[in-house]
Amino acid sequence: MSEEQLFEQMKMWRNWTVEFLRTIPEEVVDQIPSGHNNSIRWNAGHILVGWDNMMFPAVDKERQMPIPYHLMFPGGSKPENWTEQPPSMAMLIKQLEEQPNFIEEACRAHLDKPLKKSFLGMRTLGDMMIFHMN
Repeated sequence: MSEEQLFEQMKMWRNWTVEFLRTIPEEVVDQIPSGHNNSIRWNAGHILVGWDNMMFPAVDKERQMPIPYHLMFPGGSKPENWTEQPPSMAMLIKQLEEQPNFIEEACRAHLDKPLKKSFLGMRTLGDMMIFHMN
């Protein structure tokens, strides 16, 4: 798959995610289904943090998301441990819309760049991008 196709696919998946999130009423975004640890709001923030953590440092760029996001939404975290007010869904959706453009700007022409450290068998930034889309 070409670099252009990867960026377009990333934007397509992200647009579908944003469209879906817009259909969810505010009163349910913080509900945590029985047997699960996290809410829809947490998952929206986790998408932002996951991409932020993996893509920007790989091209020696600063992470774009605020520090509190990295404390609230990393893997293994859960809303019951939050010590501050989470961002609004409107803010998360806005950031989810904007993030793909920042990723493309930072990572274009770097997708073949080897990762500093292999992650789950992935060796290049392009591999990491595909992983995050799946």
